Amino acid sequence: MNFQKILNGCLVFFLVLNVSACGNDGVEGNGKTTELSLKEAEKFETGFLYVRSPFESRKEEEDSNIKEIERVAKAKNVDINIYHAKEDTSKLGLKQNSLTFAFYQDGEVKEKLDFIDLSEDDIYFKVETFVQSVQQKHSK
Repeated sequence: MNFQKILNGCLVFFLVLNVSACGNDGVEGNGKTTELSLKEAEKFETGFLYVRSPFESRKEEEDSNIKEIERVAKAKNVDINIYHAKEDTSKLGLKQNSLTFAFYQDGEVKEKLDFIDLSEDDIYFKVETFVQSVQQKHSK
């Protein structure tokens, strides 16, 4: 009888430990991509956010950036969010500029990768390194 109580107590302990470890810290996910509205982007709390440029002339470059971000997100099991700016981001209530990929925690930008000066060859390495760095620093 005593052994049964101990076993049950251990099972409950491991269940609680497992559930608490699964809390969403914004770093772990399942590699999905979510498009955000302006209101959602303005109030973004925790996770990865990429802000697309409002300029059509950057569409091909942006599509390439997003494709690389999505590849890394799937490989590293992180969810990403994308906001497609409809106008100059300096006029909006966002905490980041377009052509940037940032990690937010509790509504604050903790890490940011700026694509503006990256060559196409650098993007592969920089995105992967950025996500890895965030995972190491901000995982529970």
